[in-house]
Amino acid sequence: MADRSARQTEIIEESLVIIADSGMEGLTYRNLSERLGISIPAFYRHFPSKTDILLGIIDYFRELSQEIFLGAEASAGDALDRLSVFLTGHARLFSERSGLVVVLFPEEIGGTRHEVRGRVLQAMTENRERLIAVLAEGVAARLVRPDISPERLAFFLMGSLRLSVTLWRLNERESDLVQEVTNMWRDLEQLIRQPAAGLSRAQLGN
Repeated sequence: MADRSARQTEIIEESLVIIADSGMEGLTYRNLSERLGISIPAFYRHFPSKTDILLGIIDYFRELSQEIFLGAEASAGDALDRLSVFLTGHARLFSERSGLVVVLFPEEIGGTRHEVRGRVLQAMTENRERLIAVLAEGVAARLVRPDISPERLAFFLMGSLRLSVTLWRLNERESDLVQEVTNMWRDLEQLIRQPAAGLSRAQLGN
């Protein structure tokens, strides 16, 4: 990911606020200029186009996502603990910067530019690979069930997180997303955890 100036970071943060409040159509140089007190021509030195702003936002998300993952790694917990930190950390990120949801989970993927779709796919692939690695570690440590591949389990986890975030957005962000994802993880953990020796899954659920 490319280096970014303090001014570019400021523009990205303000862009996320505008997108959260007014949607993608509200993201204009005029609106940014009024909110930041920067002349419209000056914006072109930082981001030549709206697409460049969106690409900057996605890269910003990738950096924050990596920080969440590194924080989970540094927590010294087991694989299941780190998965919990990863999921709830992203729920907190989306809750605090809800404009990211509009950029990363657009209602019409096909309506976004090819470069933006490609960069979103890159971000999703990175996180999927991180989850796969943690899940594989969990299988090796006999914490995660081995009968479903880490690749498929990562798909389930990412899909569940995305659905939770989408429903939260459609419900006007009225609920506590972090708590919802925390509750979701408790159920998912029971599904992916390897049953203890001598106990059936039905017994573990009681």
